[in-house]
Amino acid sequence: MPFREKLPNQMFYLGLVTLEDVLGNNGLKSILNYSGFSHFIDNPPPNNLEKEHTSDDFIRMITGIVNVLGEKGARMILFQAGIRSFEIMLDKFPALFNIEGIEPKERNPERMFEEFKRIYQIIVDALVGMYGDIYKFYECDEGVALEIAPCLWCQGLKTEGPICMTPAGFEFAAAKWILGQEIKVEETHCIAKGDDMCRMVMHRPEV
Repeated sequence: MPFREKLPNQMFYLGLVTLEDVLGNNGLKSILNYSGFSHFIDNPPPNNLEKEHTSDDFIRMITGIVNVLGEKGARMILFQAGIRSFEIMLDKFPALFNIEGIEPKERNPERMFEEFKRIYQIIVDALVGMYGDIYKFYECDEGVALEIAPCLWCQGLKTEGPICMTPAGFEFAAAKWILGQEIKVEETHCIAKGDDMCRMVMHRPEV
């Protein structure tokens, strides 16, 4: 399996801060208790780049969210968590995704999506460095697509619909920051519902 064996503490720190922001303290505690991470209650992982927690820990956390909230509830919460994780990352530690000091350039409307692709490719390269060679970013008819296979966000899950809403929310927030406007982001394929990949499509905005 091409997942990195261990992930930066900062990823887990970001995840817990985001979940508390979206679910509240009691909601976060419920997820941590269910997932076997009660030791993180009021004692989150350090906010550094040391690698002390595994990909399996990450998968267990996501599985806990879906099992506690149910598929429908988890889908909404995970999308909001994706948005907030990008916002917090951009404000607190953009270096984690190699975008420290990067600002979207002044551009005319016809070039805005090219700027989005340029900056998001930098983010994807950072994701590959953290998680492993599980990402593929490319142009498609609708705009651009991100494929993930295998997928940390739904590993081991069986759902009726797509469930990888955290990366979808992350892409939604990234596009809004880069483009200055919202775009449509949809997960068209998901391993949890039987597809052979997870695929997020980011639609080109109308000019």
